[in-house]
Amino acid sequence: MKKKILLFTSLMLAGGVAMAQVPRQSTDVLLQGFYWESQNVTGWTQLTKEAAAIGKSFTGIWLPPSAAAEGDNTVGGTNVGYHPRIWNNQNSTWGTADNLKTLINTLHNNNVKVIADIVVNHRGGYTSWLDFAPDNFGTYGSYQLTAADVCSTDEVNTDPNAGIYYGKATGAADTGENWAGARDLDMTSTNVQNDIKAYLNWLKGEFGYDGFRYDLVKGYNGSYVGLFNDATSPWLSVGEYWDGGYDAVNNWLKATNYKSMAFDFPAKYAIFNNGLAQGNFGNMSWTDLTINKARPAGLIHHGSTRPYAVTFVDNHDTYRDDSKFTGVVDQAYAVLMASAGIPMVFYPHWKSAQSLIEKQIACRKVAGIHSETDVDVTQKGTYYESYSYGTAGTLICRVGASAPTTVPEGYFLAAQGNSWWYYLPTALQDVLTGVERIDTPVAQTSSATYDLSGRRMSENAKGVVIQNGKKVLK
Repeated sequence: MKKKILLFTSLMLAGGVAMAQVPRQSTDVLLQGFYWESQNVTGWTQLTKEAAAIGKSFTGIWLPPSAAAEGDNTVGGTNVGYHPRIWNNQNSTWGTADNLKTLINTLHNNNVKVIADIVVNHRGGYTSWLDFAPDNFGTYGSYQLTAADVCSTDEVNTDPNAGIYYGKATGAADTGENWAGARDLDMTSTNVQNDIKAYLNWLKGEFGYDGFRYDLVKGYNGSYVGLFNDATSPWLSVGEYWDGGYDAVNNWLKATNYKSMAFDFPAKYAIFNNGLAQGNFGNMSWTDLTINKARPAGLIHHGSTRPYAVTFVDNHDTYRDDSKFTGVVDQAYAVLMASAGIPMVFYPHWKSAQSLIEKQIACRKVAGIHSETDVDVTQKGTYYESYSYGTAGTLICRVGASAPTTVPEGYFLAAQGNSWWYYLPTALQDVLTGVERIDTPVAQTSSATYDLSGRRMSENAKGVVIQNGKKVLK
């Protein structure tokens, strides 16, 4: 019996090491600190001034791509950064490298960890299709990408506009979907792998980034995210596998060997777009058939995937797209903060409903809700109701104009907004009051300021559209 216990313990420890970039039972609440073309609102110097306010409610922030990219890199310019050109140049439209270091240091001083936006699926040429800038990461190593590091299936081999580079890419076939806006890097190349590992370690060591958000992970096999995380040990890793299908996102998690989290796009579409925004409360939960229990929909509905979910209502892409949540913002965050997963708040939503969202975060923290908290959905007809079983107490969430407003016995009304209500156990009333005294509410800002229009356009003028919950090139 003792040998079996020792074996089980060693396996558990091994699993914990393997999932170092997946915080377990995490109480973190994250902020996406930008939106599309918000360089003059959420640039490095502007966010530095907001670091103290961010630290009141958030434990982590996702910043936009900080590497110099194709196009104009003048501070405050229009280049968002999703076609990186020089990885070791961190002067971008968001600010200078020194501005970035100051921002990260200031956020750390306010107990906020920082997540880098990692764009390694594709790379822009220095001046044209295949002339890559050298990557010099100092003590972390120097590398040079060549035509041998570009997928043979890249359009440089099929598009006559490639000119002298036409047909020159000699890497292996792409291990994922092609991205037509820049050169798709061959992830099977040892040179590419070592270059990326050095880049990520340099971002951590030189700039102080704590975690990684991997852009466009449909572009390559998920095993490479696991490879990069093994080499860099980020505090948190999350992949943008933009797909509304549970099985599709779960399969990507499996491909990483569960060495990364994923944005819960299935929850975004089921709970918010197709549920709450439509007044269809039945769409907001799925049944975990293993125990016949209704939980909030998405990765978070099942115990096997709940620990790997980063939940959200909108991001910089969906907000400018047909995938934008069109319902009441504070209702959406009432559901989000009462659900499992690690929630991520979108900057424009934070600004449009700041005091209410901060109240919801406070209730989540007081109840002790974490990323793996069990949640029962008890009403999904004319309104939505859930019970979230936190480590300190149960949070009851009701959403919908038809929801009863009677206070359950043994509970008190902890927070309310536009047809949503939070109830916490009476024993936690003084605890919540204490938290509120520390976190002084900030005046709300009109959401109209952040109501953006247009679609994300790549540097070669190809647009992004959504078809059946999936991101594709137009």
